Amino acid sequence: MASPMRVFLVALFLSSCLFAQDLAVQKSNTTENLRGISTPSRNVAWASGTHGTYLRTTDGGETWQAAQVPGAETLDFRDVEAFSADVAYLLAAGPGEQSRIYKTADAGKTWALQFTNNNPKGFFDCMAFWNRDRGIAVGDPVNGKFELITTKDGGKHWKSIPTASLPSAVESEGAFAASGTCIAVHDAAVRRGVAGAGVGILHLGHVVMKPAAGSAPQCRHTHRPRRGFERHLLYRLPRLKKRSDRRRRLQAARKRRP
Repeated sequence: MASPMRVFLVALFLSSCLFAQDLAVQKSNTTENLRGISTPSRNVAWASGTHGTYLRTTDGGETWQAAQVPGAETLDFRDVEAFSADVAYLLAAGPGEQSRIYKTADAGKTWALQFTNNNPKGFFDCMAFWNRDRGIAVGDPVNGKFELITTKDGGKHWKSIPTASLPSAVESEGAFAASGTCIAVHDAAVRRGVAGAGVGILHLGHVVMKPAAGSAPQCRHTHRPRRGFERHLLYRLPRLKKRSDRRRRLQAARKRRP
C-alpha cells in the first residue's frame, strides 16, 4: 500500500507578503523530503527536496505540481531561488560533483546544469541572489577556507572568489545546508552603518554581502570566536587581508602572555 501523501506547512509566503497571517496545511503531492522554499510573489512559490525533486505553485498553494530534474534523481536540492513562475535556480548539496546548480527559464520544462563542483573535498550548501542575474553560493571549507562562487550573468558563468582573500575557517566550522538559509544578501542601503564599497557579515554560518561591481571581496575578523564556534566576519574590499593576519598574530601573542 502506498504511503500517505506527505503534507507540509507553508506560511503563505510570509517572507514575501506581509499580508499573510496564518499557516495553512497544503498537499505537496510528493513523498520526498522538502528542504527549501522560495516565494517570488503572493501566488507563486517553488520548493525543493530529495531525489532531484522540485515543486511549483502559481495559485497561492491551492495546488502544487511536483517533478524531478532529469538526470538529478540522486541529488538533494537543499536550496531554491525563484524570481517568477518561469525562472528558478536549484542548488544540490553534497560531496564533490553532487554539489550542482541548475536553472530553468521555462517553468521547469527544461533545466540547464550551470555549475558542478569538481573538487571531491567540496560541499556546497546554499545560494542567494541580489537579482535574477547576480548571485552567490557558499561551500564548506576546503583546505581551511570557505568556498564562494559568484555570477553576474544569470548563472552562465560561476567564478570562484580567490581563497587568498578569505580568512581561515575555525576548526570543524561549516555552513548549515538543510534549508538554503546559511547565506543572505542585502542592498548597500542597509549596512548597519558600516562604511565601504562592499560589506557583509558572516555570523554563525550566515553571510550578508554587497561586493562592489567588478571586484572580489576580501575579509577580516571583527572579533575573536566566542565559545569556539561563534564568529563574525566583515567583508570589505581594501587591505583587509593584512589586517586579518595582523589580528591573528596579536591574538597568538596574547595567548602566550603569562
